[in-house]
Amino acid sequence: MSCTLCNNLRFVVERGEFWTLAINRNQNLLGKSILVLNRHCERVSELTAEGWAGLHPCITRTTVALDNLFAPDQYNLAFLMNLDSHVHLHVVPRYASPREWRGETYTDAHHGSLLGEEERLVSEEALNALAGAMRERL
Repeated sequence: MSCTLCNNLRFVVERGEFWTLAINRNQNLLGKSILVLNRHCERVSELTAEGWAGLHPCITRTTVALDNLFAPDQYNLAFLMNLDSHVHLHVVPRYASPREWRGETYTDAHHGSLLGEEERLVSEEALNALAGAMRERL
């Protein structure tokens, strides 16, 4: 199987019983993360009751960590699975005003509307630092 999320998940923050929290390579919205199901599954409708129950505390832990780091104004949560068919939930912080992190300014040009298509691919060093900062706040 050549599933990227099964075989090559990077920038992992925390592995739980059912879900793994990782940093999204695209940081067009600061703190953008994903919760990846620990078993290969391609349909959200095929999640087990235990998988669903395990998701809630993961969302809570993730958003609390992001609240402590960057104080987002709101969150978008989405099972998109457009590029990776493996079940994963995007946790997308949204910001009404710019945020600063590691000497960089991050803005949410589409706050209050749909997501844009911008990409902000940051360095592996920055992604590892973000994973570490989140890990410290979990």
